[in-house]
Amino acid sequence: MKIIKDKTGTFSRGLWFEDGEIEALAEKHRKNFISPIEQTESPVMDVDKFVEIYLRDALKKEVVLDPYADLQRIEGPNVLGATYFFDDRLEVKIEKSLTEEAERTDQWGRYNATLMHEGGHCILHPVVFQRDLNQQVLFHPTDHNKIKCLRRTIEAPYTVSYNNEWWEWQANQFMANLLMPKELFLAHFEMERNAYGIRDNGELVKDEYLFNAVVGYLANTFHVSKQAVKIRLYELKQIPNLQQEEFFQNSGFVSIGDVLMGRA
Repeated sequence: MKIIKDKTGTFSRGLWFEDGEIEALAEKHRKNFISPIEQTESPVMDVDKFVEIYLRDALKKEVVLDPYADLQRIEGPNVLGATYFFDDRLEVKIEKSLTEEAERTDQWGRYNATLMHEGGHCILHPVVFQRDLNQQVLFHPTDHNKIKCLRRTIEAPYTVSYNNEWWEWQANQFMANLLMPKELFLAHFEMERNAYGIRDNGELVKDEYLFNAVVGYLANTFHVSKQAVKIRLYELKQIPNLQQEEFFQNSGFVSIGDVLMGRA
């Protein structure tokens, strides 16, 4: 990780991670949180416990989780999550309608992704808000000590970009690697694909019914959304998708370094 100037002007400092660095961080934290035996039994993470208990011990500060925050009233429409940075603690808030929908439908994919997105901010971005030794105020003067996460950045549909919000891209990368670790995710993908007698990924994508069946299996297995599964498969170069490929190229985040260094 390198601390550099934030070219967007949102913060007085930006963060640049080498290729694979966020993946390695997510893998380290996942292995510290879940034993190999537990991962063999089930790849699903207890996301609430990860934030409230594990992060407290890993970051050496209190982490307060509020899954029933009225964020869309307090922070604005379409806000699904927010992380607040203080000297002695972190506060993670999830929009109450998202939590209530998960409880009502027993579909936890969007909630898990949102909470682990906020977990990514907790691990990756405290340095953005650290006090300067010569200052008594936080580095970010306009919005004080918080990162607000909108629906479009957490759910990351193919048709929108991150608008140069490098911190959101980084949090999403952490979330994807934490909830769907590469080796375990691909092992389940290949097992389910092979169960249908298909060995070629291109052939699988052409069969809409079978492809959706495999995606549904992975979503249920890892407790994530189907959208998150499709994006993860693309990022791991398992499926072609020209529309999504165009989205990633146009968003400027094929190389996060280019964005942070002002080359994109």
